[in-house]
Amino acid sequence: MNTKKIVLLAVLGVIAVVGFMMLKKITTPPPAPTAPTEAPVAEVVSTVEYDEVLAAARDIPQGTRLTPDMIKWKKWPAEALEPNLIDQQKHPQALEEYVGAVTRASLYAGEPILAPKVVKTGDKGQMAALLSPGMRAIAVRITTDSAAGGFIQPGDRVDVILTTQIRNSQITSPGNSNVNTYVSSTILENVKVLAIGQTNTPSPDGTSTILGNTALLELSLSDAELLQEAQSRGEISLALRGLDRRKPGYVPSAATTSRNKSTGQVSSMMIYRNGQKQQVAIQGH
Repeated sequence: MNTKKIVLLAVLGVIAVVGFMMLKKITTPPPAPTAPTEAPVAEVVSTVEYDEVLAAARDIPQGTRLTPDMIKWKKWPAEALEPNLIDQQKHPQALEEYVGAVTRASLYAGEPILAPKVVKTGDKGQMAALLSPGMRAIAVRITTDSAAGGFIQPGDRVDVILTTQIRNSQITSPGNSNVNTYVSSTILENVKVLAIGQTNTPSPDGTSTILGNTALLELSLSDAELLQEAQSRGEISLALRGLDRRKPGYVPSAATTSRNKSTGQVSSMMIYRNGQKQQVAIQGH
């Protein structure tokens, strides 16, 4: 075999090998793509610290005396605490300390209670916070006999009765002119009692008596003037009213001046009390 044939065969062999490799590359499917590896997610750990603050458990109107069911602890971020908030760390006994406090402003369910919005028992300004808007507090002289035997307590409602002595010349029926004659009439109805003596909170059981020589009443300005004038004319007595049961939660909003009009005519009758004869005046209406 000559040299040309050998060279030609070698070239053909190389061409065949290259062609085979090219054909194999074309016919071989591409490798399947591999899914990208997800980076590990670091666990997020909360670093927020919480405290508890005193909050309203329900809607509370202005001038309301707080009871245990009106307040509660509420979780609050420690970094958001303000000096006016009542937090548990600084005031652990707040649930007990603020029972009996009076609200200066209306509070809503879930709202944190700010210290300036309430007046604790014994603090200055509590009596002013108890007054309804536009009302006045006026003191009236009382005795145990003229205040339902001492069973009237702060928060009760009373009628105010004025008893005056009248001249015997006004009595139409004949009688003993030497007998003192008195007449009584209701001058104010449905008056709220704010305090008796130095006590402005009712007893826990509501049964014990409260003795004092003054009663602090909540009245409108015109009714306060009427009561002040009435005290100079005779003796004031308080008649305890029962709870109004016309509908749940009904509380009259203010005192109402009695509208009974007197005819001015006075008659009398003779009664015997403890064996003693006494003339009693009856004023017509």
